[in-house]
Amino acid sequence: MATYAFFNVPAWGHVNPTLAIVQELVARGHAVSYYLPEEFRATVEATGATFQPYVSRIGHAWTKGFADTEKGGGIIRTILADKETVGPQIIDRLRAERPDVIIYGYMCSWAKGVAEELAVPAISTRATYASNDHFDAFRDMRTRLQGAAILEEFSKLSGANAEHDSSPSSPQAELLRLTAVVEPLNIIVMSSIFQPLQETFDDRYLFIGTSILPRHQESDFPFDQLDRNRPLLYISLGSIMTNQPAFYKLCFEAFGDQPWQVVLPIGRHTDRAQLEPVPSNFILAPSVPQLEILPRTRLFVTHAGTNSIMESLFFGVPMVLIPQQPEQYMHALRAVELGLGVQLDKNTLTASALRQAVESVADNSSYQEQAHHVQNIVQADGGYQRAVDAIIQFTRTHAKHS
Repeated sequence: MATYAFFNVPAWGHVNPTLAIVQELVARGHAVSYYLPEEFRATVEATGATFQPYVSRIGHAWTKGFADTEKGGGIIRTILADKETVGPQIIDRLRAERPDVIIYGYMCSWAKGVAEELAVPAISTRATYASNDHFDAFRDMRTRLQGAAILEEFSKLSGANAEHDSSPSSPQAELLRLTAVVEPLNIIVMSSIFQPLQETFDDRYLFIGTSILPRHQESDFPFDQLDRNRPLLYISLGSIMTNQPAFYKLCFEAFGDQPWQVVLPIGRHTDRAQLEPVPSNFILAPSVPQLEILPRTRLFVTHAGTNSIMESLFFGVPMVLIPQQPEQYMHALRAVELGLGVQLDKNTLTASALRQAVESVADNSSYQEQAHHVQNIVQADGGYQRAVDAIIQFTRTHAKHS
C-alpha cells in the first residue's frame, strides 16, 4: 500500500477532475489524504480519502468574481499569497503522514515548494492545455486574442497590468513560472485530440480524456420534472460566475416560447424573485448534477470550461459556446475548429443570436455526427483508471519507501 497526498486550489473546476482518481486509488487499497479548504470536506470524504483542511483566500476571490483588485490585488496576487501562507499550515501534518508521492493541481503556487522541502516525488494534474517548447498555451492565447475585449477584461479582474504583466518581475510572470513546472508525470484531464500540437508532447504528459465518476455532492435537483417528450437544452456558465440575472432573463426571452425543455442552474447567490416570471418550460435550480443531466441532453450551451467540454463530448453532446474568460475562449475556438459547435461573444449576445445559434447546431446533423466521433476518442483515452495505473507505476519507480 502506498500513501498519497493530494493538493489543490479551492475551485470545483480544479477539484472535480481529481475525485475519480482519488476514489480509484482508495478502491485499490492505497491511503489518500486531500488538502483543501473546509467547504470541500464532505466531497473529499465521500471518495474514501482523509480530508486535511487548510485556509485560503482563493475561493473567496473566485466566488466574488476574481476579487476586488484594489483590496485583494486580483486573483493572481491571491494565488501567489497562498504560496507564503499554506505551506506552514500543513507541513507538520505532512511530515507525520510521510506520503510516498504528492499529487497537486498545477495552480497550487505552494505545492512544488512543499514537495521539495519534504524531498517527496511529485505528480501534477491539470484540466487545461499543456505547454512545452513547441506550444505555449499562454503565449498562444495572447496572440490569438490580441485586442479582444475579453483579454483586457480578464487583465483588470485578475489584477494583471495590461502594460507590464509580461515583465519578469510581475506577479503574472511569477505565476507563469510556477505553473510551467514539468514533473516526471503530468496528468492532463483533457483528450489528446483537444491539445494543439499533441504529437510534440513526450511520455511525461498523460492525456486521459475526462475523469468521469458520479459527483460526490448532494443534489435536490427535481428529476421528476424532466419531460422525456421534449428535447432537453442544458444551459450552464459554470460553477463560479453564477449570479447573472441579465443572462438568465435573456435565456427566458430566447427559449420561453420554444419546444425545448431548458435546465438552467442559477447558483446560490441569485435572487430567484428577480427572475420572475419564469417560463413554464424552464427548470431553475441552484446547482445541477451535470453528469446526470448531460446523458439526457440534446444540446449544451456552455461557458467552454475544460471539464464541461470534455464531459459534453464524453456523452456525445454538441455545443453552443459562450466563453467567459480567455482560457475558455481558447477552448471554444478549438471546439469550433473540430466541428463540435458554434461560438458566441458574451459581450454582444442577444436572445435572437442565442436562439439562432442553438437552432443552427440542432438542425445540422454534422455537429451531432462529429460529437459522436470525438466521443469515441474521449472514451478511449482511458480516463481515471489510466491515470491511476500511471500513478501506481510512477510510485514503484520514484517513491523512497512505497
